[in-house]
Amino acid sequence: QYPKVHSHHTAKLALSLFDQTTSIHGMGEVEREWLEYASLLHDIGHHIQENQHHKHTYYLMTHADLPGFSADEIGILANVARYHRRGLPKVGHQGFKLLNAEQRKTVLGLSAILRIADGLDRSHFSVVKAIKVDVGKSLRLQIVFRYDPELELWTTERRKKLFEKIFHCQVELHPSGVTTKDAA
Repeated sequence: QYPKVHSHHTAKLALSLFDQTTSIHGMGEVEREWLEYASLLHDIGHHIQENQHHKHTYYLMTHADLPGFSADEIGILANVARYHRRGLPKVGHQGFKLLNAEQRKTVLGLSAILRIADGLDRSHFSVVKAIKVDVGKSLRLQIVFRYDPELELWTTERRKKLFEKIFHCQVELHPSGVTTKDAA
């Protein structure tokens, strides 16, 4: 079992953020697909244990049969899911050190996006309906919400740091309520 509603909502938010920030990250369709699958699977480690679930997610993904993905792609997917929370990837980390420099860069970028998306659904209640991104001197993230987003805002504020570090831009969070119809 995995938290299906949360995982699918997180994937939706992650893909929306990815699509609206292509001018910042420069990644393409292949990386977008990896982000989608990593987002869908990022919490499967809860099946083993709540604590350290991100590490269990990595283990499950690297030891599962994931048809359609090469061994290298599975390594990327598993690392993106593993780093969706807490610490930063380190070259000494077992799975991360197996990746080449380009793959590490991709993992960092996709993990940064997934961290924000996961933070935007921290309560697992799909509080955030949509996000709209304005790219300027900073990345302005307009958050369209259904209910009180206090937990999501607090969590995302903490999880945006990797994005800021990797992509060299400040992320500003702007809650806007459900009145914005054109947010995607």
